[in-house]
Amino acid sequence: MAEKAVAPVDVRLSTDIEYRPHRPNPYRARVRCFDPATKRRLSLSEGKADEDEAQEWLQDIIEAAQAGLPPTLATMKLA
Repeated sequence: MAEKAVAPVDVRLSTDIEYRPHRPNPYRARVRCFDPATKRRLSLSEGKADEDEAQEWLQDIIEAAQAGLPPTLATMKLA
């Protein structure tokens, strides 16, 4: 299983939503940041059924980051 990117605390996030037609979840919500420690650009994305759902996912990631929680923990499924 591939490891997802972890955004460092206090690093500004950039977000976007891309429409990709002919897919089951055509709206790809993506959050990116630059890790000053590793000098790497980190990215996390998820497909959503509509634009509102994608925007809600991004807002949840932003709020978690403002609280000091990296996106990987904010999106982790409890099982």
